[in-house]
Amino acid sequence: MSNNIIELFLNPKSVAIIGASTNPMKGGNWILNNLTLNNFKGKIYPINPNAEGKMVFDLEIKKSVLDVEEEIDLAIFYVPNRLIPGVLAECVQKGIKGAIIEASGFEEVGEHGLMLRDQILEITNNFSKIRIVGPNCMGITRIDGDSDSDKKGGFFSSFGILANYRRGNIAIISQSGMLNGGYLMHLMTMYPDLGIRYSCSIGNKMDIGEIEFLEHLLHDSTVNVIAIYLESFKDPRRFIKLCREAKSIPNKTILFIKGGTTSQGQKASLSHTGSIAEDGKLTEAIIRQAGVIQVSSFHELFQTARVFSMMYNARKTLPKKGNVAMIVGSGGAGTISADLTIKYGLKFPILGDQAYKTLVEVFPEWMPPNRFALVDIWPAIEKAKDKVNEMMNLVLQAILDEPEVEGLFSMVFCAKRSMDMETIDKRIELSSKSPKPVFYWLIGEHEEVIRISKLLALNNIPSFISLEEMVKTFSLLVQESIHKTKLLNSLNSS
Repeated sequence: MSNNIIELFLNPKSVAIIGASTNPMKGGNWILNNLTLNNFKGKIYPINPNAEGKMVFDLEIKKSVLDVEEEIDLAIFYVPNRLIPGVLAECVQKGIKGAIIEASGFEEVGEHGLMLRDQILEITNNFSKIRIVGPNCMGITRIDGDSDSDKKGGFFSSFGILANYRRGNIAIISQSGMLNGGYLMHLMTMYPDLGIRYSCSIGNKMDIGEIEFLEHLLHDSTVNVIAIYLESFKDPRRFIKLCREAKSIPNKTILFIKGGTTSQGQKASLSHTGSIAEDGKLTEAIIRQAGVIQVSSFHELFQTARVFSMMYNARKTLPKKGNVAMIVGSGGAGTISADLTIKYGLKFPILGDQAYKTLVEVFPEWMPPNRFALVDIWPAIEKAKDKVNEMMNLVLQAILDEPEVEGLFSMVFCAKRSMDMETIDKRIELSSKSPKPVFYWLIGEHEEVIRISKLLALNNIPSFISLEEMVKTFSLLVQESIHKTKLLNSLNSS
């Protein structure tokens, strides 16, 4: 039943927009614009008693859902909170199965909001007559096609017009509307390669919350990465069980950030979504038992989601031991890298004879290479002279072929004078062919860093401008692999 109702919210065949507007500056217009602009495949019914009979996007505005002869799957409310009980009663009468209430002004505002909540409980017969997402949310985004194709079919929120996007394998569940609003648009602009499948804003969770969406997304084969932001847990035991279930599903990773872990954060969550956030110790216990990857910021949440998305798209083997190699062109950077690998539980393994032999051949006699997998390539660059790229490709391949190495960090200096397309294409080819994750640390001219980063991203190869961020993210791949292995072993033994 839960999966069926979530399917209705994510893939409705017909939608009523309550609060539809002809004003292009209002959210009730933006919802309609998104649906029509992105070729929503279902029926669309604009509803507004104050604009009855007017046309918007070639659709006639109706006074009420009761004036629509056809069946309606889903109603999206973009009206003030005081109007919702009356309109919701009409939706129940019409037989509409689901509603997204975007208005705020419920539990989070005190007594008046609680009265409205109680009215909704009565009208819906405790949600047995109609299921609700929200209130105080930013709706749902579903992306079916690519922005540069004729196969678009999206279903978007009311925050703004969404025309440039890429379908991907990441799903978002969030108590903050920002992650289905301004921040989602920011991400799609900053990372045009970042593909989103769904973004589900759940707000106050008066009825449907993270549990129902998580249960559905675990069994959605189009989703590999689930990014979750919560201020409170609807059902901690069920949340733990579902997260642990994810560990037994191939190519499924959950990333998590919790708001309200401090006394001040708890006050903020109460005024934001009316949620009474759990204290830090309880949150830590839930996360530990759930085995999810916890991050500390929205930036880290989506940077990590982006990397995991690339790993699954490229079918990379996640590292299990934390054995990583690094090719670096600076002794100082190598030293800092060595410190960071220890900080995040990684290590540079000892190279086997074959890989070490390759390094000895390309390094000058006056500066032999390390036997462990931290390669300061500068002496070899001086020896190679005008054959630097050939030498770099040889070393890259030798390190990737080393059995003890599970992944590679490669420092790249980006400058127009040194980065031709043939060089870049060969690095991409070698990195893509290997089943091991290859991360690039890009430094140099800003424009070239951006250009190279985009080229790598198009081939599902992560790049970073922060050395520490690169090392930490790789350690999260190891953490996920260890969690999955432990759970599978425990299931097999039982």
